[in-house]
Amino acid sequence: MRIVIPFKANNPKSRLSTLLSESERKELARLMLLDVVDVTRNFGDVTILCPEEVEFEGVRVDVDASDLNTAVNRLIDNVPAAVIMSDLPLLNKEVLTRFFETEGDVVIAPGRKGGTNMLLVRKRGFRVSYHYGSFFKHLEIALKLGMKAEIFDSFFSSVDIDDESDLLELMMHGEGKRSQKFLKDLGFYVCFEKTPRLERRVFMQP
Repeated sequence: MRIVIPFKANNPKSRLSTLLSESERKELARLMLLDVVDVTRNFGDVTILCPEEVEFEGVRVDVDASDLNTAVNRLIDNVPAAVIMSDLPLLNKEVLTRFFETEGDVVIAPGRKGGTNMLLVRKRGFRVSYHYGSFFKHLEIALKLGMKAEIFDSFFSSVDIDDESDLLELMMHGEGKRSQKFLKDLGFYVCFEKTPRLERRVFMQP
């Protein structure tokens, strides 16, 4: 089983720029990727797909500067293959076991905003089309190809980290994850009131 994890190393998570500096966003993205690699490497041969040169010890990196769809489609020709996004730090062994055991020519785990967070392809000929409601596009592509598509429902696989509300979920549910520890070390914490909210302590300079 080939598992492809697309990763953007330069200026990642720009929507978090009001909360995190560029260097903090880079480190958060790197640690979320490692959280994903930690849990996926037990299920197959992991390849990090990146448009620029990066190094991760013990993990294959495929450098491809073409657009995401072209790069991913090149790597999923040999089935079965899975595409798992790098910003899913809440993934765990139980969730991935259920995902890989779900029957279907194509198995799609949607994000909370209409994207495709995880994709499993078991039949050749499927082509991805990410961005702008890709979950619905992937269902349509499978239907047109006569493939059986199954929807995988999981809260932990639906949380991709893009904005402040996603960071709040990571802080609440990501115990033991590298990325959550990093946020805690930066001073982030959850204020539990009527509606939980994310806060950040300001550390005094010595």
